[in-house]
Amino acid sequence: MESTDSQWSIQEGDEVYGADGDKLGTIVEVQPLYFVVEKGLFFPTDYFIPLSAVATSDGGKVYLRVTKDDALTQGWDTDPTNYDEAAAIATATAPVGTTDTTTPETTRLEGTDTIRVPVHEEELTAVKRPRQIGEVGIEKDVVEEQRTIEVPVTEERVRVQRRAVDRPADASDTTAFLEGTIAVPIQGEDVQLQKQTRVAEEVEIGKEAVQRTEQATGTVRREEVRVRERTTVEATEAARRDALRDIVRSTPDLTVADDAGEPENRAR
Repeated sequence: MESTDSQWSIQEGDEVYGADGDKLGTIVEVQPLYFVVEKGLFFPTDYFIPLSAVATSDGGKVYLRVTKDDALTQGWDTDPTNYDEAAAIATATAPVGTTDTTTPETTRLEGTDTIRVPVHEEELTAVKRPRQIGEVGIEKDVVEEQRTIEVPVTEERVRVQRRAVDRPADASDTTAFLEGTIAVPIQGEDVQLQKQTRVAEEVEIGKEAVQRTEQATGTVRREEVRVRERTTVEATEAARRDALRDIVRSTPDLTVADDAGEPENRAR
């Protein structure tokens, strides 16, 4: 018998492999919602593997979405009388080289079981890397300017003073009755400029780190949880009957027949 699943072509005799590439066994029976892997070296008993656990099928080889070791702990060794199209007992792990296109699995809770659903979200973190953003150049230019300074100088001046004298001439007066010119030298100072290089100022250059705040924008993902309640037909019908009984109890003159056709309540 060949599987009627429109996605996979599975038939008896195909070999089954886990997501890790290890062989599980050979298919001995194919049903609309599962196939049977015979017991043998790998399985201590027959395993009823749901079609929802299949990742891909090609050339007589069927690959599951779980490893061989995980397949042994999925509870597939029991008769799958309650399998339906939403049965996905396998823990989803996509096989190497394939893309998982199946719909999300449905996990059913029995009794007082509790399931924890992790809700993920992404957060932004910043990584800073140093880089050169510019440079500062220090230049010196030679500028000429005219500057005037005051310098004190000394010079000689001639002073002529006459005094009245009454004394006889002596032998030292050799210039008597001789004409001539007496030259008196006058001394003075000239100003000559000299330049000397001196350090008039120092420029000190340093760097300091200054912090500022910069905004960085990115796209993140998060998961949102939606809770949808599904009520079976039997539960809905029971709730309808309970609501009808409440109406009958509150209305004594109303008579309603039950499912067997007998009156549920009569006027009192």
